[in-house]
Amino acid sequence: MAETITRVDYFYIETPNKPGEAARVLSAIKAAGHNLLAFSGFPKGRRAQLDFIPADPVAFAKCAKKAGCKLSKKK
Repeated sequence: MAETITRVDYFYIETPNKPGEAARVLSAIKAAGHNLLAFSGFPKGRRAQLDFIPADPVAFAKCAKKAGCKLSKKK
């Protein structure tokens, strides 16, 4: 079986490290109809970092800006 390697863009946001924060953000992404190729979250000091690899980076960034999320530059 052949494998394919694809270069992707990813973004991250920092949120309060409280229960339910990731669920709140992921629910907003789902409501906006965006598809994620991958998601990861982990604690970062007293906050949490949520990493997103969206299927459509341009639309995802526009949606995040509209929702008032402080999104990192694409990596």
